[in-house]
Amino acid sequence: MAAPLTAVATTNAAPAGLPRAQRLAGAVGQQVGVLVTSLLIASLLIFLALHYLPGDAAAILAGADATAAQVALLEQRLGLDRPVAVQYLDWVFGAVRGDLGTSMLDGRSVAGQIGEKLQVTVPLCVAALVISVLIAVPLGMIAGARHRTWYGQAIGALTQFGVALPVFAVGLALVSVVAVQWRVLPVQGFPTDRWADPVDALRSLILPTITLAIPLTAGLVRFVRSATIDIVGEEWVRTARAQGWSNTAVLIRQGLRNAALPLVAIVGLELAGLLMGSVLIEQVFSLPGIGQMLLKDVGNRDLVSVQGTLLTLTSVIMIVTIALNIIYTLIDPRLRGSK
Repeated sequence: MAAPLTAVATTNAAPAGLPRAQRLAGAVGQQVGVLVTSLLIASLLIFLALHYLPGDAAAILAGADATAAQVALLEQRLGLDRPVAVQYLDWVFGAVRGDLGTSMLDGRSVAGQIGEKLQVTVPLCVAALVISVLIAVPLGMIAGARHRTWYGQAIGALTQFGVALPVFAVGLALVSVVAVQWRVLPVQGFPTDRWADPVDALRSLILPTITLAIPLTAGLVRFVRSATIDIVGEEWVRTARAQGWSNTAVLIRQGLRNAALPLVAIVGLELAGLLMGSVLIEQVFSLPGIGQMLLKDVGNRDLVSVQGTLLTLTSVIMIVTIALNIIYTLIDPRLRGSK
């Protein structure tokens, strides 16, 4: 599997004659430069896309009965009457300071609201990702190493089924069986006091986490399985087996590191899908996360809140992707070079 595009770029980060630590520092610096440039481009695209949406945001917020004078006064209060470039620069410099503006509807800090919502979304996504990786790595390696056996083929078939399952259907099925019929876990919602009672908060996230983890696990198993099949066919694996090593020993000692390379790459690619999947999951389970906040603000045409939320999600995806690219560079000696 190919490495992430930004990770591939690190192969030319520094001349081969430099010490390894210096080459690695150059690669990290290049990744940070890519991150800053990408965030600036993303912020501009987000701002312009929302700014030039059809319709007058001030007129919509003012209501159908508002007069032209009232609409103009609201535009002035919200700063919508200023030049577009001034509005963008003001927003970007504020975002750098951690100020994403205030909601057009209730005047609350957008950054503060996002911080509250991330207390639900981040644990949900992190838990789903950790569970998926912990299950996918051993299961995918077993399916790859024994891909000609009946259980190896069965795992492959189950992963195809898991990828095809609609997330909302899985969520509704879990709610119907586990929460409604068995009454083991809460049906929907999240504690109003957030994590004041960690047990209640965790119980509220169990079903959403499982729902989000099922398709992600299935996809990761397929990638690990394919990587393992490639590894098993390598010449050095056959040599190790001829020397008396078992398949299990070869995969654990050497194959796990090689299988980690495509896994790191695909986790970065799956991150955006994971966050977007959380939007749907939060709707199914009525979780007050950032996805539900985004949908509500889009419906209310609260552009300041929407652009702040989109920038936050984009930043999270890019930062994690860059971090994974750096990890990829550390794992793969072909990318960091050798002394």
